[in-house]
Amino acid sequence: MKAAFGQHGTAVIIPAGWQRHHGAARSFLMPADPDQTATIITSRAIRVGHEEDFERWVSELNRLARTAPGYRAAIRLGQTAGFQHLLFRFDDQDAAEAWQADKTIRAHVAVADGYSTALRQMSKGDGVAFELPSDASASKWKRFVTTWLTVFPVLLVISLAVRTVLKDAPLPLQLLPSSLILTATLQWIILPRLQRYTRFWLLQDGSGRLQT
Repeated sequence: MKAAFGQHGTAVIIPAGWQRHHGAARSFLMPADPDQTATIITSRAIRVGHEEDFERWVSELNRLARTAPGYRAAIRLGQTAGFQHLLFRFDDQDAAEAWQADKTIRAHVAVADGYSTALRQMSKGDGVAFELPSDASASKWKRFVTTWLTVFPVLLVISLAVRTVLKDAPLPLQLLPSSLILTATLQWIILPRLQRYTRFWLLQDGSGRLQT
């Protein structure tokens, strides 16, 4: 061990090898200025079938982050199945940018980019605000196309079935069961699966990133 002096002459005992494994001693002696801390948040829409790959990927990313100089904390927010937000805090912007630019981190990030669509944002300060992507951010024309392509064949089958059973019934009576069956099918079967399977594309902007 060796002693170092912090602010006001206070002696601090630093374990042997601490600097080698945890970075510069100044980070240990003086807490980071809250106004200088940097926050990185990465939002990812994960393709169906890669959920377990993502879990392993996140575990390794957290391990790599904990060894980075200036690392302070990591938070994971799960918005819905297949939609995740990863937040990392560092002592300052230089530490955050150095971590992002590290070759090992860039190679690891490229793995997740192969099966998910991402948006990375960074802000500095004690209180930060981010506008996060959500299902409401989906392009309207993409949502229209995917919904129509899914609804049309279902509506066709339901209409033919109802007209066969109630062929002599007036039109309003035929439309009543058709509308009920279609609405229920959309609400509990079609739309949840459609959103899950197409989210990574629905939320993708022209540059290939998630849009807010």
